[in-house]
Amino acid sequence: MKEQKKHTKIMLAWTLAWIVSLAFLSYGVNYSLWDNLLITKIGLLINLAIGVGMIIANKNLFKHYDELQKQIQFEAMALTLGLAVVVGIVYEISFDFGVIDSEPEFEYLVFFISFTYITFNIINSRRYK
Repeated sequence: MKEQKKHTKIMLAWTLAWIVSLAFLSYGVNYSLWDNLLITKIGLLINLAIGVGMIIANKNLFKHYDELQKQIQFEAMALTLGLAVVVGIVYEISFDFGVIDSEPEFEYLVFFISFTYITFNIINSRRYK
């Protein structure tokens, strides 16, 4: 259990680092803190590297889960992935077919994925208690 808490903190640190780097990159590009494509490319590579670190930290955390925790996570991930694909495609073709007026924004899909994953983790945790 002590090892799992350590890996949870590591996972949290990587996740926060990724979110901060993504926010800084987005803010910098959108509000013209720099007008240099090279800086943007370097920022993207740094964000990608931190994202890979976050994925590795998540994988390492999974090694310390018991079977029930793994089951809860796998079910939440499976449902989230399925819904993300279905909702994402419907969202995109809704614009293509003229059902919605504004072009689909990826940020909304990311919010949907995050909300879905958290929700299914809570539901599954309560279901298996």
